[in-house]
Amino acid sequence: MFDNRRDGKDRKHYQKTKSIETMENIKLNYDDVAIIPEKVTQISSRKECNPYDEDGFLPIFASCMSSVVSMENVSDFNAAKIHAVIPRSYSIEERINYLIKENKFNFVAFSLSEVIDVFLNSMSLTYNLLKDNINKSATKYRICIDLANGHMAKLLDTVKVIKQEWKGHIIIMTGNIANPETYREYEKAGVDYCRVGIGGGGSCLTSSNLGLHYPYFSLIRDIACIKAEINGRCKIIADGNIQGYRDIQKALIFANFVMIGGLFNKAIESAGKTTYGTKYWNIRGKKIVRPISTLFNYGREIPREKFAKAYKLFKEGKLSIWKQFYGQSTKLAQKVVAKANGEDNVKSKTSEGLIRYQKVEYNLKGWAENETDYLRSAMSYTNSRNLEEYKDTEWIRITSIRYNK
Repeated sequence: MFDNRRDGKDRKHYQKTKSIETMENIKLNYDDVAIIPEKVTQISSRKECNPYDEDGFLPIFASCMSSVVSMENVSDFNAAKIHAVIPRSYSIEERINYLIKENKFNFVAFSLSEVIDVFLNSMSLTYNLLKDNINKSATKYRICIDLANGHMAKLLDTVKVIKQEWKGHIIIMTGNIANPETYREYEKAGVDYCRVGIGGGGSCLTSSNLGLHYPYFSLIRDIACIKAEINGRCKIIADGNIQGYRDIQKALIFANFVMIGGLFNKAIESAGKTTYGTKYWNIRGKKIVRPISTLFNYGREIPREKFAKAYKLFKEGKLSIWKQFYGQSTKLAQKVVAKANGEDNVKSKTSEGLIRYQKVEYNLKGWAENETDYLRSAMSYTNSRNLEEYKDTEWIRITSIRYNK
């Protein structure tokens, strides 16, 4: 039995030992575990449960992917009480301007080299502009150092210098990591938000091509053990391998936040290229399966201003809408980022991501309402009135389960 039974609110079980179970060779993904209800819950209605963080938002980030988040739709995410990360598919000037707006709910992504140029080059105009803005408004800049390999010493050294230089005026999110022990180094460096998980995203090929992976549920659990052991303040973001609502509820047992890409791409408001059409060609009276890619090569794109009308037709069953979805390490994403930053001649790296096409299934408002209710319901079953109490949730290892779609 691989249960995680906790004694009331006392979570010192984390600190007793890393435990044989935590360090054993068998590591678990989300589908390997199930949440079990409290023996007796004192909660009579899920309305008694508060599923929101200190900002009044769901503990969820929309991933900094060019086919998910844009400056045009970030307000849609925020209206649904979802945090967002502005991707690098905008020029450095556009991202700096957004950063200065002092939005406390969202982060802005930069590459490691951009962060060094912008925040550590005291001779640059941008550096001084940001410093002057702090003096005027006492703002805090929320930045995401966006790179695939979050285990690099250069990253940790850069974070340390930025924290010393800017004191408490910069909040740093970075990653991704797939070694629990790296969390200790993040805590020492002063990272505020740690993105956890490599290779499990819906558009990622890192694990299949490199053989590099750490099963997600065990990864966030093992990191949570270390976080409790050292009384860490760096928040854990479970990033990747979220297949549906249930995985969010499982991840939040140990993670402070969940980061989502592919599921949000399926929302009508997402930033992915949007088109419409049928799944079949009617050729001489026969239905021929149509490659969805042809919709994006030859189909008509739906402009953002017509999303609402298109979604209404979709709900009425009159229209099929499709989104292009791609990882940030694909050559397409590399070209988008390079073009936005005036680097058209930069040679693309070998891709570690997929380009695929997903059918629109919902809007952000409806998705967020569902997740709010599902999370509240999970909290009521587990006798958790807030997200902190939810960390006491019990779970068991299972062999297999068939979920209804």
